[in-house]
Amino acid sequence: MKAAVVPVADLALHPSRIRADLGNLDELTASVRTVGLLQPLLVTARPGKKAVVIDGVRRLTALTRAGIDRALCLVLEPGDASRDMATMLAAAMHKELEPLEQADAFAALRHRGMTQQQIARATGYSTRTVGSRLILANLPEESRAQVTARKLTLADAEDLARQLRGGVRASTRATSTVKARWLGKSHPLAKKVSDGCGHGGHRVMIGGVGCGQCWESAIRDDAVAQVIYHGAQAA
Repeated sequence: MKAAVVPVADLALHPSRIRADLGNLDELTASVRTVGLLQPLLVTARPGKKAVVIDGVRRLTALTRAGIDRALCLVLEPGDASRDMATMLAAAMHKELEPLEQADAFAALRHRGMTQQQIARATGYSTRTVGSRLILANLPEESRAQVTARKLTLADAEDLARQLRGGVRASTRATSTVKARWLGKSHPLAKKVSDGCGHGGHRVMIGGVGCGQCWESAIRDDAVAQVIYHGAQAA
């Protein structure tokens, strides 16, 4: 890794960057315009192509808005063995990420072989927080949309994800019904789940309606139907 001043025109955003919302950039843009870039961008070099920004998307955007055409960068060379891991760690360490963005970042690190404890040590988050976010990474798309819209709390989202994974604690298996705070008889898909689930005799029932597998199947089928419907409307 080396430090270098790179033309902004020679920098590109990472195609799979985790952060979706850059937030308000007015103060950062004013700061960059007044005192310059205080923290270098982390980029990966690509011979013959633009370098890819893996940490510093907000700073790069602020530079562009401020009309500054060069940026101080820390450049990871193509041969750096830890380049991909650095990309994921940089994304996961951001304190301003939304919970689901954190979940995706932690899940990417987990997929690369890091344990929950290693992710916690590397990013500065507690093991408990990392564990909670990893659970959220398993949410169906419909539920993720509910979390983003603030219609489903993080606590309920984690509860839902655990139950869809079949992660109900042994202590709750003493009864045939597991009470869920979100998945219950008032859910719009409850009748569909109830009518289609015949596993009451040998599976834990969620919300007194159906098993976790049938809930997950119904939610995913509904999400697909919504995509098809909206696609047809757009056409």
